[in-house]
Formats: sequence, structure tokens, C-alpha cells
Amino acid sequence: MAAVCGSCAKFPANSNAGFTAITISFQVAGQINPNYIYDVAIASYGTSSPNVSNPSATLAPVPVINTSNPNGRVAGSPTEFVEFPSPAGAQSANPFALYQFATAAQVPNPSDPTNPINLAVYSPSAIAQISNFTTPWTGGDPSTLTFTIYTNMIPSSLGDVGKLLQTLQLNILTMTRVGNQGSGARVIDGLGDSRTVSGLNNYLQINLLQTSPYTNAAGFEPTGDTFGGTDPDVDITNYTITISPP
Repeated sequence: MAAVCGSCAKFPANSNAGFTAITISFQVAGQINPNYIYDVAIASYGTSSPNVSNPSATLAPVPVINTSNPNGRVAGSPTEFVEFPSPAGAQSANPFALYQFATAAQVPNPSDPTNPINLAVYSPSAIAQISNFTTPWTGGDPSTLTFTIYTNMIPSSLGDVGKLLQTLQLNILTMTRVGNQGSGARVIDGLGDSRTVSGLNNYLQINLLQTSPYTNAAGFEPTGDTFGGTDPDVDITNYTITISPP
């Protein structure tokens, strides 16, 4: 993976011009640990009412709690995810990696034929890389990660891209290790109260057509709610998501 990323194309500096920016910042109770995994999973849509044809489907990105999930990070139907640290490392020039899942139309998945996303197949984005970020190793707070992505970087599972996107279903997923690698305790957190399995099935629905920031002012993400054990370095305590039109 590192070799693949090392040969990634150089993207134009102005390639994001004219597209909506989404800045995501989140904080943990302890410190950002470069040996752990910090993900933001996204399902993107060109409609204001996702999943209208099947409202009971579990399509929004949610945490993984077992070893059977093929990517060990996220379940549901995410179109992409951002991961820190990238294969290049937490202190590299590119500490965040953007991955895109294959759709079922691109790579059929007989074991999960109803899911429009193939959770077993994902690769580094060929569209863009994350260049606007702050980490503890770039002068930021030791407990906080911040980065910006643009709508042209997150194609929709419904076929819409860039300026046609209207809605994101988003989850912040932190974990001491991925679920399909290693053994022993695995401590995780996600948005909402993660102390129970049912509480793990929460996420944010982001309206890309409005500019009011999404924050934890109402206490949607509590402190001390990690699943599988206790570890302050994965205990999400706060977040802010800001939408900036072009």
C-alpha cells in the first residue's frame, strides 16, 4: 500500500476550486495515538432524502464490532473513508489517506448482494489527496485531528458527483486496531453512545446545502462511552463539522 501511495499522481493545486469544502475536526479524551486508527466514514448522496426506496436498510456508516467484516473498520454502505495515520505515517507529509469503496456494480459481492457497496474492495482515491489538515505533529492540539475534503473528492453511490451532492451520512470511528487483524482486546468508539451494540448504530446526516456547523453542543457524543474496554486515546469527546460553499 505504501508503494502504491508513493506513486500517486500529483493533483493540481486548484483542483478543488468551485466545490463545497467539508472541514472535520474531532477530539479524544487522551491523545492521538499514531499506533491506533482514526477514521471518518462517509456515504454520499445526490438527494436530500437518502435511502427513500428502502428506509429500513442499514446503509449509513457504522462501526465494526466483529471479525467477519471484510475491511475491519466500517459497516453499512460507505462510499469512502478517510484514515489517520496513512500508510506513509502520522508524521509524514501526507498523514491522511482517502480510500474509496468499489460499488457492487463495479465488483459484485455474492455474499452481500443487497449492499450497493462492496465493503471488501477499497483502494486509495485516484481523484485527490488530503492536503489541508492539522495534527499534533503539525502544531495542533495533542488530542485533535482536523482535515478538509471537497465534494469533488467523494463520488456518490447513486452516481452523482461534486456539485450535485446534497447529503452526507458521516461517522467518526476510532479504534485501537482494525477488527479483522490481530487478537485480544479491541477498544472502539463512534458517534453516539457506544457503550451498547444498539448505541453504536448512530451517525450524522449532513446537509451540504446549509452552512450552520454541526457540533457536539447537544452532547450527542458522550465522554467515557468506548466499546470493548477503556482507552482515552480512542474516546471521542467533541467534534465540529463545517460546510463551506465555493
